[in-house]
Amino acid sequence: MKRFGWLAFAALALLAGCAHTRELDVALDKNVRVPEKRALVLFADGVRTEVFDAMLDAGQLPNIQRYIVDRGVRARHAVTVVPSITYAATASINTGRYPGHHQIMGNKWFDRTSGQYQDYMYIRTYQEINRDLRAPTIYEILGDRYSVTIQVANYLGATRPIENWMSSGINWFFRRILEVDRLIAVRFELIAECARTTGTWPDYILAYFPAIDEIGHRYGSDSPQYRQALANLDVQVGRICRGLQRNGLLENYYLFFISDHGHVPADRLNSWSVEEFLENDLGIRVVDEMFLEKGNTCERHAYLNDKCDLVLINGGSRRAHLHLRTDEHWFHEPTPQETQEFLAHRADPAPVCRGMTLHQTLAKQTPVRLVAVKAGPDRVEVLHRDARGLIERELRDGVKRYRYTPTAGDPLSYDEPHVKPLLDGQFHDSRTWLAASCRSEFPDFVPQVVEMFDSGRAGQIVIFADRGWDFSPI
Repeated sequence: MKRFGWLAFAALALLAGCAHTRELDVALDKNVRVPEKRALVLFADGVRTEVFDAMLDAGQLPNIQRYIVDRGVRARHAVTVVPSITYAATASINTGRYPGHHQIMGNKWFDRTSGQYQDYMYIRTYQEINRDLRAPTIYEILGDRYSVTIQVANYLGATRPIENWMSSGINWFFRRILEVDRLIAVRFELIAECARTTGTWPDYILAYFPAIDEIGHRYGSDSPQYRQALANLDVQVGRICRGLQRNGLLENYYLFFISDHGHVPADRLNSWSVEEFLENDLGIRVVDEMFLEKGNTCERHAYLNDKCDLVLINGGSRRAHLHLRTDEHWFHEPTPQETQEFLAHRADPAPVCRGMTLHQTLAKQTPVRLVAVKAGPDRVEVLHRDARGLIERELRDGVKRYRYTPTAGDPLSYDEPHVKPLLDGQFHDSRTWLAASCRSEFPDFVPQVVEMFDSGRAGQIVIFADRGWDFSPI
């Protein structure tokens, strides 16, 4: 009987999705207070710019064109954070801080002090970001202002977080991913219902649409399914905006359409297992997955001390953090010199790395485009094959400034008209670096990579995949 009840509930939830293209009812009573200044953020995960632009130019995203593009401005060369992955970027969107300062280093991270290996990619852990975040969110800063989030896992401080846990979970389980995004739009009716009850419309709403990213990972961003997901998002944007417009709510809205990262065409990628290379080719003991989830710090450190010399965080398959043990205990953070000597003290160094440091060895590997190494509190060394460079930071007159000095070749390939003038041996502020490098292969990388290493949850070495490669297990 219980089984039948669950199946019936699931069937009803799925059938409800069939109505998710109807117009929305967000009518308000006359006594509802609508803030004069209010903002709505439509946050679509994983939008690949090239596909989005092509569909926009072809008239295939008419609602986004009408309600957003034609009514405002667009940042043509906007960039995301380093590392460019959902949980890190979402935390930056909600805090205005770099990942190195809000401490969410990706969908996965490792903290050597606590010994915790966090992985948000499970239903039991995805909301733990609210516990792990180390910076105030916009919802907390807004204080008594009425804020609403829809679907997003990071809702710390929001007045009314709408989680969609059960309804979205059922659609996710049955692979009806587009229904998840349709449900986001329907939740504006719940916001209106609450407003009619409380007498207040929200000052700030953030609605998170995950389907495009999920479809991109499953089918690739060149697939018809990916374009269908974008078209579905456009339908939902239209439903939301028309509902607001019919009730006089749209005109004075600050309306934002944003994404957290793009996508690399999946069918053009070769895979390289970082873990297998470290273990089989270099003979390093590696832990690369969540362990002792319920353990305490002492238990986790005992496990690590016994099992490994390196903790690998493979985040999003295009970037990996390497946390090294250079002391008897994991509590100790390696100094730059100890990072340099990590392989030197091994009894039988592998031929592939003989005479080289670990980061030099990694920089030689075909799948690796760039290696970044923490070289001090305000210094990062970057490597590509035999090319090397040094990124430095200084604080002068209360302003952080950054300098990039190629020391052998140019690992960032900044020898181009927009960026080359900044390779003058001088320090420049972050806005100058952003403006100059936003069209390059490594946009805004110089300031962001230094800030990333401020976090104790960053590895001593971070590697980035080259074009045509990812770090997925083979």
